[in-house]
Amino acid sequence: MKSLGVIETRGWVAAIQAVDAACKAAGVTCIGYRKPGSGLVSVCFEGEISAIHTAIERGVAVAGAEHTVKSLVIARPERCVVEALSNLKGNPPPAKKAAEQVVIPAPEP
Repeated sequence: MKSLGVIETRGWVAAIQAVDAACKAAGVTCIGYRKPGSGLVSVCFEGEISAIHTAIERGVAVAGAEHTVKSLVIARPERCVVEALSNLKGNPPPAKKAAEQVVIPAPEP
């Protein structure tokens, strides 16, 4: 992961607005979200550091100060941070290697 950005909002609608604005503002990817409780929604992004800064700024601006709880940007996060984020909702599971199919020919009549 190159860089990580997080926006935490109060409410689902504000989180959706923040994600939409962030992804449109810069070349970042939303890697998932988490709802820790009490109406909070944390949305995570990955991308180049400059794109993450731009995206987070825009997402926070669109969500509004009354709905944004906190935001953060981490350049080159440690592996343990990336592993901790692997269970985010909306995050596709890692691709598993396709199982090798064994074809058994049918007996001849």
